[in-house]
Amino acid sequence: MWVCEKCNRQFKNTNQYHSCMVIDLELHFINKEQHVIDAFESIKKEVLTFKDVRLNSVKGAILFRAKSTFFAIKPKKMHLDIEFVLDEKIDEFPIHKTVQASKLKWAHFMRLGSPEEVDEQLITWIRKAFEVCN
Repeated sequence: MWVCEKCNRQFKNTNQYHSCMVIDLELHFINKEQHVIDAFESIKKEVLTFKDVRLNSVKGAILFRAKSTFFAIKPKKMHLDIEFVLDEKIDEFPIHKTVQASKLKWAHFMRLGSPEEVDEQLITWIRKAFEVCN
């Protein structure tokens, strides 16, 4: 593991490209609807139970990582944009977009608007992303 001297974030690769702009988590939720905040809290509660997971709040996203980043949340006014990487392509609702990130990995994109949408299927996908990336 390499630790950036400027922002103290850990990375898998030495001198890995990144932004050192670390911000307070609360800044992501200024002017956001309460259901968006509640959905984030629901996800955070589940994901932080995974072994050795850290949360990094950077400009533009909230990143969840262990050895590497496996899950990202971008809070918007009315919903959360979420991204996770798997070793397979999944084309089913509520995933609205998939992009081949590498030869063996696919990035998946979803939008969540309420804590009720944080269901067993979503947590299963996030847990699998944790296993694939770590």
